[in-house]
Amino acid sequence: MENKYVLIVDPFSSGAVFANRIRTLFGYDVVALITNQALPSAVMATFRQEDYSAVFSYHSLGRTVQDIESVIGRAPDFIVCGSEPGVLIFDKLCYHWGLCPNVPARSTARRDKYLMQQQLMLDGIRCIPHYQSGDLAHILHWCKENPFDEYVIKPVNSFGTDSVLFCKNTAEITRAFHSLINTTDYAGNNNTVVLVEQKIHGTEYVADAVSCDGNHFIVNIFRYVKQEINGVPVYHQMVIEPVDEHPVLISYVKEVLDSLGIRNGASHNEVIMSDGGPVLVESGARMHGGLGPQLAEECNSHSLIDLSLLARIAPREFENKIQTPPVLKKYAAEYFLSSPQSGVLNTLNIESQCSFLESYGFCVCKYRPGDWLEKTTDLVTSYGRIVLFNSDKTKLIADVRVITELEKKGMLMTLRYPPA
Repeated sequence: MENKYVLIVDPFSSGAVFANRIRTLFGYDVVALITNQALPSAVMATFRQEDYSAVFSYHSLGRTVQDIESVIGRAPDFIVCGSEPGVLIFDKLCYHWGLCPNVPARSTARRDKYLMQQQLMLDGIRCIPHYQSGDLAHILHWCKENPFDEYVIKPVNSFGTDSVLFCKNTAEITRAFHSLINTTDYAGNNNTVVLVEQKIHGTEYVADAVSCDGNHFIVNIFRYVKQEINGVPVYHQMVIEPVDEHPVLISYVKEVLDSLGIRNGASHNEVIMSDGGPVLVESGARMHGGLGPQLAEECNSHSLIDLSLLARIAPREFENKIQTPPVLKKYAAEYFLSSPQSGVLNTLNIESQCSFLESYGFCVCKYRPGDWLEKTTDLVTSYGRIVLFNSDKTKLIADVRVITELEKKGMLMTLRYPPA
């Protein structure tokens, strides 16, 4: 019998786990499409070429389709999106081959953060007051007409908190605008316009969903803790929460998914629970990046990775799996390591300082003494992660506090600086 092929578009970050999982679950051949060679090195380094029977590079829709079909002898049988940069091309290929496409007309609203908020507004769903322009005078005029306590300035198409800035006055807005306009974001897009939004206050959550033919299932929920460094929001912690404790959040996310035309596959939805109710920060039409799916799988009765694949490859099995609600077996926290300065890594003391903690699980850090570390300014420049697990949430949070204090005291790593 002829074997089936699964195409993964941009299998970076957590999307790198799909290839081996597809072979384990289904025994199918897996091929990869790289849509963008200009991503940050930390992102590109997550790609494992040896996992694929063929790897393609995107040129144009027509040529890419021809390249793939000429090698495997036909269209792929299934297609999965591996990470955020590939969403738009993934949508085009799904539609071209008729492989469980999301609503084509709303594809750009699933990627462009201005159009995303616009779509919610048009559908009468709570959204953030927003405006975009490439003209500073227009940005300042909108801010004057909408006098909020604080604003968020950011690119419309990037990811990983790239160049997200908080501003409180005209001078800060002006500086933020000039620091962004006509620069290139992490995905290689030129920032010809800048997005400005009201800064929404409240607790931020991420709801990871998987959809199949418009039926949305919330697999897991994390609570984010971010810290502000020089007006920039930087990931600090991510703690898993029971899904059944957040019915209002779940209902809202399902409305958002309908509005954005996400009908099939995984989505990663960041929402702030404000005094006025839940409001979307942004949604990604792909699986949660980084270690999120691994943490969910360790703690949850349901696998985010498996469900993301089943929704596109085996819909009936997906429907069977979601007949029972997700239940937490234990709690997890991901601590994002932050370097206060740039410099050469002198010592790395994470294991020696943290492994005695009851909740300590493991550490992910690709740097070694002698490597150059950039100052942490966003998610991509975080130099590592510490992951904690515990069946007792109180003990988990207490251990997170210990790590926070150790990092504040500079005990997790030391830097040496090049001579002036």
